[in-house]
Amino acid sequence: MKRSHIAVTVIAAATTLVVGGCQGAADENTLRIGAVLSLTGKYAPSAKYVEEGYKYWAETVNENGGIDGKQVEVIIRDDKSDPATAANLARGLVDKDEVSFILGPYGSGSTDTMAAVLETSKVPMLGTIASDSAIWDRRALKWTFQAFPSSTYDHEAFLAVAEKQGYDRITIVNEEVGFSTAAAEWAKSEAEARGMTVQSLSYPSDLQDFGSIVSKMKSFDPQGVTMGGYYEPSISLTKEMAAQRFDVPLYHFIQSADGVTAEALGPNVNGIVGRSSWEPQLPTEGNEEFVAGYQKMFGREPSYHSAAAYAAGQVAQAAIEDGGGDAERIRDFLAGNKVETIGGTYEVNEKGQQVGMHYIGIQWQNGKKEIIWPEEDMTAEVIAPKANWA
Repeated sequence: MKRSHIAVTVIAAATTLVVGGCQGAADENTLRIGAVLSLTGKYAPSAKYVEEGYKYWAETVNENGGIDGKQVEVIIRDDKSDPATAANLARGLVDKDEVSFILGPYGSGSTDTMAAVLETSKVPMLGTIASDSAIWDRRALKWTFQAFPSSTYDHEAFLAVAEKQGYDRITIVNEEVGFSTAAAEWAKSEAEARGMTVQSLSYPSDLQDFGSIVSKMKSFDPQGVTMGGYYEPSISLTKEMAAQRFDVPLYHFIQSADGVTAEALGPNVNGIVGRSSWEPQLPTEGNEEFVAGYQKMFGREPSYHSAAAYAAGQVAQAAIEDGGGDAERIRDFLAGNKVETIGGTYEVNEKGQQVGMHYIGIQWQNGKKEIIWPEEDMTAEVIAPKANWA
C-alpha cells in the first residue's frame, strides 16, 4: 500500500469537554469517539494520565473547529483494570453509544480483548498504550493498530548504558504477563550476546511481598538490575530494595518515567533509570506547545502516558479527516500512512505493529528526568554508580 506523510499541528487551548456519560444518539454536529480506561483498579495511577491526554486533545480540537466541522465528544468507560470488562465496554460503546472510532485503553491486556470485539464490529481502534506486539502476532487484525513502541525493547536503554559503564553482571526481573515476559526474553538474549552474565527472575502479577526476590538478587550480587512490569509492583520492588539496603550501581525499571514515580519514592527516585516513549525536552513537532497547554490545564507537566494519548488523538484526527466518515477509508489510512505527532512518527507495518516510534532512556537526577540515551537526544550524562538508598 502506498504511504503518504501527514503532519499534524498542535495548538494549545482551553475549552470545556464532557467526558463520560452519553445523552442519547449523537447529533449531526457531534463526533463521538470512545475510550476504555482503567480509572479504578491497579492500573489507575498511570491510566489517569491517559485520560488527561485524551481530554486535552479533544479540547484543542474543539477550540479549533472540531473535526470536519463537528465537535468531538470522548466517551470514557472504566474497565476497572479488567480486560474482560474492557471487551464488554467496547461492545457497548459501539452498539449503544454509537462511537465511530475508539482510542485505546491502558494496557495490552485490555487492548487485546477489545481488538477481538472490534474485528467483528468493524470499528477502528488505536492501541494507545499497547506495547505488546504479540497482540498482532497471535492473529490478523484489520481494525486495531499499535500506536506505542513495542515492549520487546523495554530494556534496550538499560543494556546500552550498562555496557557503556562496563557493567557485565546483571539481573533481569519480569512480571509474568505477556509484554513483560517477551521483553525479558529479548533482553536476556541481547545481554548474553554482549558478553554479560545474566540472572533471570520473575514474579506473578498478584505478588505482594518482594522480599524473596530481593534476597535472590543480593545473593547474585549484580552490577545492574532491570525490572519490567506494571507500575505498582515496580514501586513495591523498589521500596523493598531500599528497605533491605540493596544498592546496585545501575537500577532500571521500565515504568520509572511515570509521572507519579517521584511522589511515590521521594529522594530515592534519584539515580533510577527508565524507558520512556516521550519526554518534554524532545524536539518533536508541536511538543513545546503541547507541554505548555497541558501544564496550563492540569497544573503540572505531562507524563509519557499523557503524550501517548494526545499523539493517538492526533493520528485519529488525521485518519478521520482523510476518511470522511467512512470506516474502511479510516482503517486504510491508519494502515498505510505516516503521521508526525508529538510522540514521533506514527507508522505501522503490514501487521499493524508500530515501527515509527522508539523508546528513549531517562534517569532521575535532582528530582528531574534527564534523557541519557540515545546520544543524539541526551540532555545529561548518566550518573553511575547511583547514590545509595536514602
